[in-house]
Amino acid sequence: MSDQPDDRLTAAGPAAVPPDLPASGTGVALGCARALLRVRTRAEAAQVLHRAIRDLGGEVRPAAGSAQGPLPGVDVSLGVDDPSVAVEADGSARTSARLRGWLAILVEDAEAAATRCDAQQSQEVRARTDAVTGLPDRREGDERLAAARPGDVVCLLDLDDFKGLNDSRGHAAGDRALRRFGEILAEHVRGLDFVGRYGGDEFLVLLTVAPVHVAMRRMWEISTAWAAEDPVHAVSVGVALVDERGPEAAAAAADRALYRSKRAGGGRASLAGPDDRTPIG
Repeated sequence: MSDQPDDRLTAAGPAAVPPDLPASGTGVALGCARALLRVRTRAEAAQVLHRAIRDLGGEVRPAAGSAQGPLPGVDVSLGVDDPSVAVEADGSARTSARLRGWLAILVEDAEAAATRCDAQQSQEVRARTDAVTGLPDRREGDERLAAARPGDVVCLLDLDDFKGLNDSRGHAAGDRALRRFGEILAEHVRGLDFVGRYGGDEFLVLLTVAPVHVAMRRMWEISTAWAAEDPVHAVSVGVALVDERGPEAAAAAADRALYRSKRAGGGRASLAGPDDRTPIG
């Protein structure tokens, strides 16, 4: 919806406010329109719409099992929850007339705002998504890492001799390997965990409140699954528990443990020790 008031709400002619409706409906519609300009999600747009319905004297009820409201078949859920309808809270003809006059306009404006929010969110997701793997990128990974709490586990994974894979099979094959490895990572973590591409052939896995021995077993499972796909280019892993020293120290420790795995020949997971927690740089 534009910043300019809708002509349907402000024009002086007969196409504007129906003459038999209370003038308060105009104020509700304008207030709803202004609020919709500030919403950031479809859920917020639905909340604004439902508040406007209440301000008009109505209430929102589940469509299933509810009596039809003033505009039968008009779903006011905006797709956020199960279908719902607006009905008169007091059952009066006056409220019914007010809802009939304004509900279609309110739903149209709210749906337009919700569609705008959907597009903005999709754009933000694309901007933070790695183009090759479809996983969150380094910026998203850094933000999630900064929010890690004691008890979380940082895991850095790196494909051994990835340059050799690119040189021998070509960059298209390298991209396919990265994409497949990212899929394996996502398949082996929980929904509350984080998986992202951290740069080049390095990936970040952040396990939320996981014992270290569980994290090490999970990394072994990932390495085994990848070995079935590519027995030549193994996975090196560094694992560190986030403690009272914070996620930055844990990330430094995981990074040192990762390179200890690579120096030992690769294809193994190393758990960070006390001496690995000096900040990098």
